[in-house]
Amino acid sequence: MKFSLKLLSVLILLLLFSSAIHAQELPFYDFDQVDYYSIDISTQDISEIEYQRKKNSFEYKKISKKDSLFLSILRNNHPETIEEDFPEKLIKYGFKKTDINKKRYPEINTIFSEKPCNDDLGSFCIPIFRDIFIFRKKDQIVGIAKICYSCHLATIIGTERNIRNFGSCGDFRKLQELMNK
Repeated sequence: MKFSLKLLSVLILLLLFSSAIHAQELPFYDFDQVDYYSIDISTQDISEIEYQRKKNSFEYKKISKKDSLFLSILRNNHPETIEEDFPEKLIKYGFKKTDINKKRYPEINTIFSEKPCNDDLGSFCIPIFRDIFIFRKKDQIVGIAKICYSCHLATIIGTERNIRNFGSCGDFRKLQELMNK
């Protein structure tokens, strides 16, 4: 009886300790620099790239490789893995780089962390990823987060953490305010 009571006590302590660890907001990335890229492009401008008509015709032109990659960055999951030349591609396509004050890093670290809450309402819009965060450690890219504020969607790569609840707990609003969007 005494042994089973001790065993039960140990199990309860382990359960409490385990839940306390999971309740922590574990950061997605270990970083010392965050680069922020954004582009001011309308949905109409994107549609014009997607649906270029041939002159004097109702047929559409085949999208160039360059435009296809640009659309993939804006609309899809490109890149799917970390690419060291990704920042140069963003600049080439018209994204503007903005330096983020290091004083904001703790807030960014909290936003880009595992969350215990889940207030996901789903999204019924086609995302346009106009805002991209590139996380670096010792000048090496360790992660990329592409954000669509209007759809409340994100594409996040380079982390082993659970990104399922990213954006919950008001993260999109907090990030938008932090970046003055």
